[in-house]
Amino acid sequence: MFFIPLSTMKKLSYLIILFNCLINAQCYQKISTGDAHVLLLKSDNSIWGFGSNQTGELANQSGNYTLTPSSVSNLQVWKEVFGGYLRSFFIKQNGTLWATGSNSFGSLGINSTSSTNVITQIGSATNWMKIVGSPTHTVGLKEDGTLWGWGQNNDYELGQGQGNNNLSQLTPIQIGTDNHWVDVAVTDSGTFVLKNDGTFWGCGYNSNVILGFLGNFVYSLSQGPSDNWSKIKAGVFFILAQKTDGTLWAWGSGSYGQVGNGQFNGSLTPYQITTDTWKDFAVGSLRSYGIKTDGTLWAWGRNEEGQLGDGTFENRNVPTQIGTDNNWDRIYAQGATTTVGVKTDGTVWVWGSNDFGQFGNGTLNQGSNVPLQNNALCTLGVADFDDEKGSVSFFPNPAQDVVQFTYNELPNAKFEVFDLNGRLMYQTKTIGFSGQLAIPVAQWSRGVYVFKIVSENREIIKKVVLN
Repeated sequence: MFFIPLSTMKKLSYLIILFNCLINAQCYQKISTGDAHVLLLKSDNSIWGFGSNQTGELANQSGNYTLTPSSVSNLQVWKEVFGGYLRSFFIKQNGTLWATGSNSFGSLGINSTSSTNVITQIGSATNWMKIVGSPTHTVGLKEDGTLWGWGQNNDYELGQGQGNNNLSQLTPIQIGTDNHWVDVAVTDSGTFVLKNDGTFWGCGYNSNVILGFLGNFVYSLSQGPSDNWSKIKAGVFFILAQKTDGTLWAWGSGSYGQVGNGQFNGSLTPYQITTDTWKDFAVGSLRSYGIKTDGTLWAWGRNEEGQLGDGTFENRNVPTQIGTDNNWDRIYAQGATTTVGVKTDGTVWVWGSNDFGQFGNGTLNQGSNVPLQNNALCTLGVADFDDEKGSVSFFPNPAQDVVQFTYNELPNAKFEVFDLNGRLMYQTKTIGFSGQLAIPVAQWSRGVYVFKIVSENREIIKKVVLN
């Protein structure tokens, strides 16, 4: 009789979960949520999606909704996807920007106000990096650190100065002249951005004094509260932001508890969300989410469709833990009533409203007030299961012909590769304290493989995709 250490049992359990969850699932590199649709970047760099297609945001003519992942673009040339309000944006590997869907006030940026279900290029720039959008305007960051906007500008949300508030800006126009912006978020009629020095800036409608000073309109980018900011998200007239020390803060409108300060009347200054540190966070139109560094998931704000996931339909004005699991990795919540979460094992979970099939599980109008797993989906590129960061790396990932495996502090470790049926595909041992191995994979079937490293005192499991 022999005993298996608990740490090993944990790793074996993860491996079994991974096999069970992924064997019949399609894995994707990236997820982005729109108001009622979900976009997916597949490992072969094609685009898929499900949910609302009311105005062509899924780039097809199949009707108002799609209940399971369907092709948005079979071209294997994409590197980023961004869901918006009834519209979608995509960046190709060559840095060009493309869009489809609703084009109210020119918010697609394609030099017209006509909506389209055809993916259409925006201008000719080749250095786009990130896109965010409200129902009526869109803002993008370029790789050179400049900020650009298009769409409605009647509240000065495009920051062109007093008197320059044209109703529709049909093509991208630069906001300000600086070139060191690092993150951006939008409310319904405002634009907010961070500089690389940690300062917070904004323009547009200053509802609930989001910028920290009085005045309904801010005509061009002006500095807001505090500093040391690293990331920002925005809902309807409120901000959720993270500082460089990992703490989370909120301010602005709080009529549904979305600021998390124990009240339903918001906060005019940044309010710290507990004293914990957080590894991911997200906002919907009137709700907030955060994943603490211990992997637990918390939510607060509007909950009439069960979109918080706490098993009730009650609005919450303080962070409320969702379940008891501690392996949450990422959270997505753009829009009013649907939420998508990803765990560290790659599984994808959905909750809230499902009125346009945005659960992606083949159902319609069958919502949930607790997270439900979508067994047809999984993700790549999550933290996986290793407790020792930086001791191993695999590249490229995705790969085609050869996977390079580098390791540190792993003398005489057992190295194995399994397919998703649990079949052993390759095995060897590391030589020396550190080194590099080249694993030939050209003859293997395309898909996801599990790379497992076992040494005297640790076990590491990684996922690698072949395409």
